[in-house]
Amino acid sequence: MAHKKMKGRAKQQGGSIKKSLRSVVRGLKAEKNRKQAKARNKKMALEEEQPSADEAMAEEQAPAQSEVPAAPKMTKKEAKALASAERAHRNLYSAGERILLVGEGNFSFARALCKELGSGVGVYATAYDGEKNLKLKYTDAEELRKEIEEQLGGTTLVGVDASRLHAVKEFRGAFHKIVWNFPHMGTGETDLEKSAAEHRQLLSGFFKSAYRCLNTENPNCAIHVALKSGEPYKSWKVVQTAMTACPELELYTAVPFATSAWPGYAHRRTAGFDERFSKKESEELAKGAKVYIFKRRREAANSDDD
Repeated sequence: MAHKKMKGRAKQQGGSIKKSLRSVVRGLKAEKNRKQAKARNKKMALEEEQPSADEAMAEEQAPAQSEVPAAPKMTKKEAKALASAERAHRNLYSAGERILLVGEGNFSFARALCKELGSGVGVYATAYDGEKNLKLKYTDAEELRKEIEEQLGGTTLVGVDASRLHAVKEFRGAFHKIVWNFPHMGTGETDLEKSAAEHRQLLSGFFKSAYRCLNTENPNCAIHVALKSGEPYKSWKVVQTAMTACPELELYTAVPFATSAWPGYAHRRTAGFDERFSKKESEELAKGAKVYIFKRRREAANSDDD
């Protein structure tokens, strides 16, 4: 009986050992799985933190954060010069004058001018494009025109040719200032000499026509043309072109075109605005621009007085 009992106990012990072994094996497997999972997670985390080959190359080629120069702070001298340029540009226009703006793109300069003067009364802003093309090229033009007319009291017109201003009967002899900011044909002509000749012809037609629309009884009547600095604009020879086309005119002065003097103004190309190719604000004028102011020759004014 004892022997049998021993067998029985041995059997029970053996079963218990097998169970324990199976439990240990399961535990070892579980531990192994946990370690493998942990290793995989760690590897994945490292891979996420590490840049790809392209990213690593770009990072290597890019300057370190500390090496990126901060925007230069304006010196007192520079700030004073900017304030002077802004003042000179704004002082070209006065409330109460009749001002004709030619070749407006999205009408943002016209709006800024109306706000600066405190009213749009007497401001006539015109664009060469008709309604349909204007909407396609400058999506904000409609809203700006509405603000100029309904809130500021100005006038906007479309389909006005800068070289045929005198064709509008009401324009003849009507304005104290006639302004064309950044004339450009927008033809995409790549031959620089041919392009320069075409633009000189365009400006010539403008000066001849604009002069007929000046109120010459006002001694301060003037024609303004703004151009970017450098080529190809230098080759347009705006001063020579103006005096050849209209001998009654002479260059009175030239002042910097100060974009910061006109809050809300955004320079636009003749071809229209496209965020893929165009600057949103007026960065294209960063290299500088000038406003050329032409007045009647003193001899011409004196001959009228005689």
